[in-house]
Amino acid sequence: MPAKQIYEFGQFRIDPDERLLLREGKPIPLTPKAFETLLALVENSGHVVKKDDLMRRVWPDAFVEEVNLAQNVSAIRRVLNTNEEQYIETVPKLGYRLIVKARVVEAAEGEAEAEPTPPSRVEGSERTAAAVSSEGRTSRRIAGIGIAILGLLVIAGLTLWVKTRAIPVRISSVAVLPLENLSQDPEQEYFADGMTDELITSLAKIRSLRVISRNSGMPYKGKHEPVPQIGRELNVDGVIEGTVMRSGNRVRITAQLIEARNDRHLWAQAYEGDIRDVLKLQEQVAQAIAMEIKGKLAPTEQVQLSSAKEVNPGAHEADLRGFYELHKHGAAGTFISPGDEIEKAIKFFQQALSTDPNDALAYAGLSAAYYDQSTFLRAPLEVMPKAKAAAIRAIELDDSVAEAHASLGYVKLTFDWDWPGAEREFRRALELNPNLPSGHAGYSHYLLTLGRSREAIQELKEQRKVDPLFPQSHVGLPYMLWNLRLYEEAIEAAHKEGDDRVIALALVEEGKDNEAVSVADRAMKVARNPVIQAQLAYVYARAGMKDKARTILNRLEGQVKRRYVCGFNVACLYTGLGDKNQAYAWLEKAYRDRSD
Repeated sequence: MPAKQIYEFGQFRIDPDERLLLREGKPIPLTPKAFETLLALVENSGHVVKKDDLMRRVWPDAFVEEVNLAQNVSAIRRVLNTNEEQYIETVPKLGYRLIVKARVVEAAEGEAEAEPTPPSRVEGSERTAAAVSSEGRTSRRIAGIGIAILGLLVIAGLTLWVKTRAIPVRISSVAVLPLENLSQDPEQEYFADGMTDELITSLAKIRSLRVISRNSGMPYKGKHEPVPQIGRELNVDGVIEGTVMRSGNRVRITAQLIEARNDRHLWAQAYEGDIRDVLKLQEQVAQAIAMEIKGKLAPTEQVQLSSAKEVNPGAHEADLRGFYELHKHGAAGTFISPGDEIEKAIKFFQQALSTDPNDALAYAGLSAAYYDQSTFLRAPLEVMPKAKAAAIRAIELDDSVAEAHASLGYVKLTFDWDWPGAEREFRRALELNPNLPSGHAGYSHYLLTLGRSREAIQELKEQRKVDPLFPQSHVGLPYMLWNLRLYEEAIEAAHKEGDDRVIALALVEEGKDNEAVSVADRAMKVARNPVIQAQLAYVYARAGMKDKARTILNRLEGQVKRRYVCGFNVACLYTGLGDKNQAYAWLEKAYRDRSD
């Protein structure tokens, strides 16, 4: 039998004749079009392959749009890019390049392992993958014609069999991965992220579908992890991925639904329209996905997914930028940054309202931003009235904005101390969007406040189902368990969350002072917010290291003139030092400040 060419690159081998991609000898599944795309890149490794050339090769008898090629490349990247190693480079406005060198090896037909081509057979110089490809392509095509005819007959028979024997796929939970920005312009990332958020919001309105929130999906941005791995990590049946491109006043969104377990593509579609109708486009995508999964929608779901209004392009643009900055900061209590992003977000939301004074989404964003500043960055009396006013105005303009009800619930709970009002708003938020993480987290906080601890823990578990990677704050599960004096359970939960603060707090309550101090030292290295610093200083005080605790205390009290410092946490620190008078004084200050 004549020798056949196989290409090696990195830890992969690609066999053109057998249409096989192997990683360390194990076959990796690729669709036929994705395989042909990869083969073209491998044959020209180190060189740019233009998009037009790729599309002519992969779809020789059909006219397709660039988005189809982008989806193929995305699928290839998912299977190649392991251990942070990148194989395919995008050359903006031109094409793609396989950045590792592909080496040609030859193997006798049927051999399991191919040996490198002996030097004598390359006539004094190493042949490139492109040269070898051109030599063997003609003979392979002739032999392949007969095989192709036979293959078509087999495929036809298999298709008929599948239609009669296919097992329906049950999708009850999905994760929307960050939409890929096809413009290749980093300045447009906020737009792609915003489109991702809006698609998640539309899908989340479907009560019978568990939709993973944006916070748990965003860590996968640009990583191209294998879909089965993503499905396992987020505990979902399906994954939605796609692309977005904006050109002038037009926007194009593509989406595809993939069964997570078997990496099987179930549905794909593209939608295009005017930027003013972008919310309607998102609802169309959500409706199509829902119909593919469920067959039909409940009447209330049909109403919710048919209520999008035309947007003001300028206001919508500012809203997207505002939420982009707000999400960079993280949830309240996670202490990701000193709050510069929140200030930027507030300015963008205000810009949106200057363009469209009736923009309910901008008011909802303002409410969330002001609340995120409270206690941790600003005095509650300074920002919480603003958060309340913005949430109320958002609801007046559009009662269906679930995020506005959740924000108002937080205000009523932690600032107004209006328990019935807080419960009413959280319930309304979850009625509108049962997949809203902030709604579940807020309702859990409400239940804990009223002493309904077991219900609070259950509600936090519901929140974790829709957002496994939700950044935990002072009402997260580890801290809640610590409040309930369930120290072992708190330590176990905190280990899973990576929350050294709670581990230290629980250990010191158990009398394990040395371990507590060791963990507190580790946590203090990354602690930037005075709330966390005060709690860790409490650990030092309880463990007998009062001089170290007082050093931190002096630093915190010195910040009072420059920024807001939560009186409750300082009071706890004084309690650890045994100074009851100062503890009561700071508790009184916290009460007057309406600290949450």
